Amino acid sequence: MNKVKEKAQSANFPYFIRYVTVFTLIFGTMTVLILQIMRSGIYSSVDGTLRNYSQNSEATVLAALRSLKSYTDNIAGIEKDLKNIEAPLSANSEVLLFNEDGEALSTNSHLLDTNNIQLDAKKKFYQIRQVEMRTTFGKKERFREICFPLELAQPIDGIAYAAVLINTSQIESTNQRNENTVIMVMLIFWSISLLASYYLAKLTMVPLLDSVQRQKSFIENASHELRTPLAVLQNRLEGLFRKPQSTILEERESVAASLEEVRNMRKLIANLLSMARRDDGIDPVLETIDAQFFEDTLENFELVAEDNGKQFTYVNEFQGQIQSDKSLLKQLLTILFDNAIKYTEEDGQVGIQLFPQDRNGDLRIQVWDDGIGIPDAEKVRVFDRFYQVDKARTRQSTGFGLGLALAKQIISALNATIQVKDNSPKGTIFEITLSKEGKKRYRARNRKNASS
Repeated sequence: MNKVKEKAQSANFPYFIRYVTVFTLIFGTMTVLILQIMRSGIYSSVDGTLRNYSQNSEATVLAALRSLKSYTDNIAGIEKDLKNIEAPLSANSEVLLFNEDGEALSTNSHLLDTNNIQLDAKKKFYQIRQVEMRTTFGKKERFREICFPLELAQPIDGIAYAAVLINTSQIESTNQRNENTVIMVMLIFWSISLLASYYLAKLTMVPLLDSVQRQKSFIENASHELRTPLAVLQNRLEGLFRKPQSTILEERESVAASLEEVRNMRKLIANLLSMARRDDGIDPVLETIDAQFFEDTLENFELVAEDNGKQFTYVNEFQGQIQSDKSLLKQLLTILFDNAIKYTEEDGQVGIQLFPQDRNGDLRIQVWDDGIGIPDAEKVRVFDRFYQVDKARTRQSTGFGLGLALAKQIISALNATIQVKDNSPKGTIFEITLSKEGKKRYRARNRKNASS
């Protein structure tokens, strides 16, 4: 009982109920429609035969008179007019003849008990009805019946009405078995749908739980990163509050440190907002990018490297064109370049190299440094949000572990790939491969994979 309660209170349960409801409606509707079609068509052939005989009095009378010795003299006269009339009724059919008073004359069956059969004056002619009649063995059989007045070219004395009956007991029995089979099959598939609903509910929850977990981790890490600058600000401001007579010049170090922490928080919040927006997806605007775009970008990087006391070298062997998003590509290079600057010591070397396009026209870019490097065990995690290889050094460099996470989002949006390698003798290489046709090739490849 406790396990049932736990399942009912789990996050999967509402989705399980929804899927079960949908499958129940589908199979229930299918069952009703199939049964309705089977029931509506069960008597169509029988009713058609009854109507045919109700419109052909001669054939009906002939089928009955052949068993009535008192009327055999009339058969020859009727048969002359029956050359184009169908054969008498089948073995499961009965014909009852009635006189003007509605009394049954006889039947061509030795099984149907016709004793005390009287034509009901309330019956409407030419209307097909479902009736039950008892056989000579006392067993009840179900029939489809139609009554009608006889319209003969050569009237026969003593015969005024006829009733044609077709035994439907076997048809109904067969139809009932078929209905039971349909219901049983639908119940089996509905039972299977319970397992399918449970599986789909779990499958639905996987990305949701993953998203919730990532959001929870994101909030925890963001709170942790904000805690340090807020604590620094609080301590600095409390220190200023304890020295009301001090001048700004005297406390310039505390003021400068506080402003630095404010700038750090603004940068962190900006990065958080950027990542939150891009969690909904980035739609690149593809443009034609040539070698000049990279020349301009790399020249700007050279100035930044000089300001940071780093040696910067770049090699641009790219001479063709690719389709990509200029803004996103520039942001990607900036993140990797900034990361290299941050983790390279004073007078260290940082570089960017663009290789010639390969046979597919793809462009390979390497951003390298001779800094502290990244251990092999950490290479997979460097793109996680807030992940920092060297936390002490990162704090010193005012980093938050968000840059490479942003870079990973951009890489995915541009349909590019990125690898982390060791530089020789030390440092790190980030290698990017950009498709010549940008996202177009990505869509074409997806269509090809879907068709295969």
